[in-house]
Amino acid sequence: MAFDEPKPGLLTRYRWPVIAALVVALVAFIVFRNSRPTPVGVVEARQGPAERVLAISGRTRPQVTVNIVPKSPGQIIRLTKEEGDSVKAGEVIAQLDSEAPRAAVDEVLSKITLQQRAVAEAERNFRRIEQLRAQGLATVKEFDSAKFELDQAKVSLEGLAATRREVASRLSDNTIVAPVSGVVLSRPIDPGQVVSANTVIYELAPLSDVEIEADVDERYLPEIREGLKADILVTGRPKPISATLYYVSPKVDPRTGGARVKLKLDQQIEGLRSGLTADVNIIVERRENAITVSRSAILGREGEARVLLVADGRVVPQPVTFMEWPSERVIVLAGLQPGQQVLASPRPNLIGERVTPTTDFSSIPAGERPRGSEARKSL
Repeated sequence: MAFDEPKPGLLTRYRWPVIAALVVALVAFIVFRNSRPTPVGVVEARQGPAERVLAISGRTRPQVTVNIVPKSPGQIIRLTKEEGDSVKAGEVIAQLDSEAPRAAVDEVLSKITLQQRAVAEAERNFRRIEQLRAQGLATVKEFDSAKFELDQAKVSLEGLAATRREVASRLSDNTIVAPVSGVVLSRPIDPGQVVSANTVIYELAPLSDVEIEADVDERYLPEIREGLKADILVTGRPKPISATLYYVSPKVDPRTGGARVKLKLDQQIEGLRSGLTADVNIIVERRENAITVSRSAILGREGEARVLLVADGRVVPQPVTFMEWPSERVIVLAGLQPGQQVLASPRPNLIGERVTPTTDFSSIPAGERPRGSEARKSL
């Protein structure tokens, strides 16, 4: 018995043509996709005024400090200020035990009272002898003796008056007042302690003499010099404060690799405390007509530095010379013209590719966008 062979189905009959058509469509899609320009984020090279700024961190500190010490030894019975407190000139800040100097004052006063009586008695005796001498009833010797006693009594009274001023001064010295207005940096003494004439009770900082102190990395020291201007942003202050650099240390700290610099505020700021964090922007150089570009747009350094330009719809490399400086935008010395479009996030694999430049980074596919600090610098 013979069996009839099954006839091929429609799918089987057209399988290879369908596969061929799919392959052709896929190849066409790949070619089409690859022929589409790649969207890239660009920034423009700018021309105009530019500043080369060195950004460092520092702290406020007093230009001078005042150590408060007692003029005579004694026991501290009262301290009116704590560390960080503000003080005004003439304000009482400490009190020493005053019993001994007060007793000395009382003793001298009693002696003065007795001596005043002795002077009055010597005065009366001298006047009586003087009258008798005029009548010829007293001798010259008696007159001279009465005069001598009066003079001696007056001299003794003057000596006691000087002693009174001295002991009174000691008594007043036991009440210590602030010599200047400022803030208390430290108070190493507590009430009840006995102090000598060399013991520091308070360390004060005049608020009118606050300056900024910071360290500059040794790499940038050749550019740093006295007289440079700076903008200071102090913690808690909404606006920057102008300042002038007046001191650069002649030596570098081997531990940190930096040199100490000091800046004086151009205007007095009321209530500016010591020890506050300060963001310091030292203006190293100003240029009226400079070409600048985002640092993130530059590939390589020194002799190999280049940017990726968009020219006639394609990415081309362009060697550049720029001023190496720690800032988000750098000054380009050669290789760029104002208005040229530069890839914000350059990738060497894009060289020669057709691209569509845009400044709207949100329109760029996620994988093509600059991220993190590169995005901030590009913007």
